[in-house]
Amino acid sequence: MITEVSQEERLKKYSINIKTKYKSNDKILERNTDNSKNDNIINGIRLSKTYYQKGQVLKKENIFDSRILYTYEFNDEVITCKNCGMQGKTSEFKDGCVYCQTYYNIDYTNKELGSKFYYDLIIRNRGYIIKTLIIDLLISFVISFIYIVSTSRTFYMFDFLKIIAGTFLIGLILFLIFYYLDAVILLPSLKRKKERENFKQQEFWKRLEKLGIEKIKFFNNLNYDLKRLYYSDKYPFVLDYDIIDYNNFEEKFLDNKLFVTVNLDIRIVSIYKNKIKSKIENKTYLLQKVKIDKEVNGSVNHIECSNCGASVNILEKKCSYCGSEYNYLQEWYLVKEL
Repeated sequence: MITEVSQEERLKKYSINIKTKYKSNDKILERNTDNSKNDNIINGIRLSKTYYQKGQVLKKENIFDSRILYTYEFNDEVITCKNCGMQGKTSEFKDGCVYCQTYYNIDYTNKELGSKFYYDLIIRNRGYIIKTLIIDLLISFVISFIYIVSTSRTFYMFDFLKIIAGTFLIGLILFLIFYYLDAVILLPSLKRKKERENFKQQEFWKRLEKLGIEKIKFFNNLNYDLKRLYYSDKYPFVLDYDIIDYNNFEEKFLDNKLFVTVNLDIRIVSIYKNKIKSKIENKTYLLQKVKIDKEVNGSVNHIECSNCGASVNILEKKCSYCGSEYNYLQEWYLVKEL
């Protein structure tokens, strides 16, 4: 599928297969990047991803946001080539007509590459746990130090080691108490902050809906351009990415053009010397709404060059026959990382 070509090429280079489990309509479904099994997913949530290299498990990820929905639906129907009249299933035209090489840009009949629809209060900030641990250890150290110094006639290295041991022993006891105290003190403020973030996102989408902006189209275009970015030569070792959460959206008009800034937490999965590592990063991207000549929708997309009429492969930037560059084929384009 044109949605996945850039990643597939990267995975083939490193002999990687990614097996992803989804929950959709109370069923556990599976998709594999090597196309060994690809169930249709309708409004599914991701449960896990397992990374294989030549059949060996290298890494597994289990943290995904249940508010983000995915749809990959494909119907393999019989189509007829508009140029030569050859008939075949849609999947057989994925690389173009086998007889006359007319491009047919095959994609999913229906897709949501990662649309966020729900704003429940999932709090991912673990800062209060770190604060709890630091406070716990400091208080435990003070208690141990006072006790050892007040009960010892002399002070040697052995006494210092007893202070360290006492710090950890008392810390284990106090941590649970402090953890609950901090939850009572800190979590309400984090909850209120999350509520404000959710409210801002809801208001953002209300404003864009009044402008006729489709939410699914925005998310799909963003994800498609993120694929083109992270599987380009700029990031030669990136195998995969997952958006962990959308944090903020802001729109602005410049010269009558609509721009949207998106801040999100994204997990970048990379490979180096046959070892896979993942890191969650906070990223901000600038997108622009553009005028399109023809939009790439679902399933079969037969697009002709506006200059010579030849069929166009949208994965290329210009017509392979006359060399003319063609206009945008999606509504939103990633301008740059900020």
